[in-house]
Amino acid sequence: MLETKGLCAGYGGADVLHGVTARFLPGRVTGIIGPNGCGKSTLLKTLAGLHKPTAGQVLLDGVSVPDLPPQQSARNIAYLPQSRNVPEITALRMVLHGRFAYLSYPRRYRPQDYEAARRALDWIGAGDLAEKSVSALSGGQRQKVYIAMALAQDTDIVLMDEPTTYLDIRNQMEVMALARRLAELGKAVVMVVHDLGAVLRNADEVLLLHDGRVTACGSPAEVYASGRLQPAFGVAVHAVDTPDGIQYYCTPV
Repeated sequence: MLETKGLCAGYGGADVLHGVTARFLPGRVTGIIGPNGCGKSTLLKTLAGLHKPTAGQVLLDGVSVPDLPPQQSARNIAYLPQSRNVPEITALRMVLHGRFAYLSYPRRYRPQDYEAARRALDWIGAGDLAEKSVSALSGGQRQKVYIAMALAQDTDIVLMDEPTTYLDIRNQMEVMALARRLAELGKAVVMVVHDLGAVLRNADEVLLLHDGRVTACGSPAEVYASGRLQPAFGVAVHAVDTPDGIQYYCTPV
């Protein structure tokens, strides 16, 4: 299990996160939400071991994540950043990058690595993209390829920073569905998502950050009922019971 205890982290001597204590459970999708600048991306990078805490702990099954060797960390935690360069390589070669943690130097892919990469592409329904250049793919297709790369990495934890940004509605829904499928494989999926309604509809757990502190956490219904969403976002959040379940929408205050 991945967890934080009293976590503080920041930049240039100024903390952005203040005493964050949270757990991210296997088989669950956790949505991290909050206004811009509240520390969402910093939290994700610190969970991944890419940013060192100034205080507190990040623990994976009781072991400090910052103390893990990089290769061991990469075998346990997959991290998809908010933005990345678009390389001139095929989708299959991109997905193969997820196998780096299992290769010795010099890195030479083995038959089992190619098999894992192709299986991951097939799993997301993108096997036909294997030989296409990543730069020629649509935004939604690229995001699927990156998720396939995380799947090929074969970790128990998948961290995704704003994976639905710049995607149209259909692709946003497909990415959220893929996150759900990853959780069904038993993985702990942690997502930073700006679409408040999408998080409340799709996540199992929600962590609300405001000014670098956790102001609400729990199920979507519990976070909605906490009354903390309006102060954090400056909008009124409403819930409507529909035949497809509770749907959430926002209006100006």
